[in-house]
Amino acid sequence: SEPLYDPMTLRTLFLEFEAADWERELADFHDTDVEVPARITVDGRVYRDVGVHFRGASSFMMVPEGSKRSLNLSFDFVHEDQRLYGYRTLNLLNAANDPTFLRTPLYAEIARHYLPIPKTNYVRVVINGESWGVYVNVQQFNGDFTRDWFDSKAGRRWHVPGSPGGVGGMEYLGDDPDAYRPIYEIKTTDDPASWAALIGLCRVLNQTPLEKLQAALAPILDVDGALKFLAIEVALVNSDGYWARASDYNVYQDGRGRFHIVPHDFNEALGGEGGGGFMMAGRGG
Repeated sequence: SEPLYDPMTLRTLFLEFEAADWERELADFHDTDVEVPARITVDGRVYRDVGVHFRGASSFMMVPEGSKRSLNLSFDFVHEDQRLYGYRTLNLLNAANDPTFLRTPLYAEIARHYLPIPKTNYVRVVINGESWGVYVNVQQFNGDFTRDWFDSKAGRRWHVPGSPGGVGGMEYLGDDPDAYRPIYEIKTTDDPASWAALIGLCRVLNQTPLEKLQAALAPILDVDGALKFLAIEVALVNSDGYWARASDYNVYQDGRGRFHIVPHDFNEALGGEGGGGFMMAGRGG
């Protein structure tokens, strides 16, 4: 009866793949748009045809076969209306480089008092009858997220992927959307109006005289929220985020046309990579 992201609840997700070599199949399709269907049982209820794929970059590549890799579950993969306690997508993280399993939930717990941020808790995963241990369950940045935080599924969303050479610092690169597409992955309708809005924000940020900047930004950017986002990034030492790499964050333009900056991946906060090594725990770990 508890909400999906209740921090005091540890649910078990039972995944059943038809193929015994499901792990190899997921690895073969990593970094593609192909998902492998599975049946998932949660709290005694069966969810059929759930799409599953391995997620992550370094947290996938540096974890060997047979060890815990991060998972993405799409409950609406086949059945459009299928949800798990109101949510269509789950991100189950292996807490790579975080032997405490605490950095992501602690960052989210602190930040949620100041800005919209994905909800987090823990789940236990059993695959084809074998325990794969505890995962960090992080809310997907999609329409369910904007519904929870902004009371609306309307608007436009972009994700800036993490990269050591990130260039997603809101620089103005001219008016051609093609200059922005490799940097800002649009997650909603890819149309000229969406790109014109994002480019307009970058233009204002970079070309407005300083004495006029506050007045120009106020109608189109949640300035207070953006400043809180930057403060949290620095105070909690997110070594893989905006302040360090100008990448790995989200942009949301609400239905009224105002932009909001949203954290995305913060598993390397509160100590960075920390020297704890990747969590290689596999079955039962």
